[in-house]
Amino acid sequence: MATSERIKGLDIVPREVSPMILSCLDDDPRMERTLCRFAGLLGHKVRFQTTSGALRDDLGRQVPDVIVLDLNLGTETGVDVLGWLARFYPTVPLVFLSGQGDELLDTARRIAQGNGLTVYGAVNKANLVRELPDVLSRRGPPERPQRAQFPAQAQAELSREALCVSLRAGRIKPYFQPILSARTLQPVGAEVLARLSLPEGGMLEAGAFIPLAEQSGLIMDLTRVLSERLIELEPQLRPLGLEFLALNLSAANIEGKGATAMVKHLVDAFAGSSRIMIELTETAVLPNLQQMRALTTQLRLGGASLAIDDFGIGYSSIRALAELPYDALKIDLSFVAEMFDSEKSANLIASMLHMAHSLNLQVVAEGVETEAQRDRLIEMGADGLQGYLFGRPVPIEQFAPQARDLFPKQLAS
Repeated sequence: MATSERIKGLDIVPREVSPMILSCLDDDPRMERTLCRFAGLLGHKVRFQTTSGALRDDLGRQVPDVIVLDLNLGTETGVDVLGWLARFYPTVPLVFLSGQGDELLDTARRIAQGNGLTVYGAVNKANLVRELPDVLSRRGPPERPQRAQFPAQAQAELSREALCVSLRAGRIKPYFQPILSARTLQPVGAEVLARLSLPEGGMLEAGAFIPLAEQSGLIMDLTRVLSERLIELEPQLRPLGLEFLALNLSAANIEGKGATAMVKHLVDAFAGSSRIMIELTETAVLPNLQQMRALTTQLRLGGASLAIDDFGIGYSSIRALAELPYDALKIDLSFVAEMFDSEKSANLIASMLHMAHSLNLQVVAEGVETEAQRDRLIEMGADGLQGYLFGRPVPIEQFAPQARDLFPKQLAS
């Protein structure tokens, strides 16, 4: 069904829509007329209630396609209703309304999502006629690329002994995820991520074994094995023309001995091929800032560049930027995931970019999964982009052919 009509001087843009049943809870009965009017123009049917009890009765009679929920309900709030909806109607998507500002809507959306509910959108009543038709045109949550699934046996818990055996057997494998220039959309580097190959088959992602390695004092051994495997692959990586390879060091790496020597060995092995970038998570910025100053200075003097990873989710980031010799900053993927749902997240990304560029830092945005995110980040001034939109972490056997397809210009030069 395509529709087009003017409401109060505004155009409802023609679009193809599928009729939906909307159950609306709002204590202001004047909203019923407004909602019914323009929702009807889009082919939707509105069932309007002014109390939560009436909403419960309505949903009991017929489950709607969407629940439109006002946050301010007089004696109660829309947040009071969320627990009940999550328990009895967890699959019905929500649209929030409020006349009290975008910040409140943003927080309510997070509460709902934290309860496992799907939120199509959050609309300020001042912009209702402009924004609600677009929100209601969504028939499902935004599609995201499917993440790689590992065999069921790969989800089994590891013991320290089993991890030791795997390290001695060299079962740590480097996987590679491309990092693109936002200016050219050509790969300029890759993040190296650890995977653990199980003897019975299957592959473990880092989250399944890195915490155990840190807790059991094996993280330095694990990182050393990963580095050795990476050095063995240098002849296969060299023809790809990558400007840099990025590796993570955790707080447990930094507290141990040998991190500087290991990184220097990597730098020397890739001299004339690719620069080594060490990514330090915010949790790796130790309370002993003097120790971190010494380490980062040694890493830089040893030829590595430094990036602060997962920026924005910790508490020490700003101080670390002020005192440590970073070259780059990686914006945590949670901000990118929310940039179209939360004006706060989008504004924070813009602020991070401005701050980092004022400090002469390059900025890579992680977790880019859609073309809309890519385009917005380019417009905002990001320097680098990383995420499933451009490629999942894969072994060298898959990464090298993909790289040849992604940047033939470098290989031809």
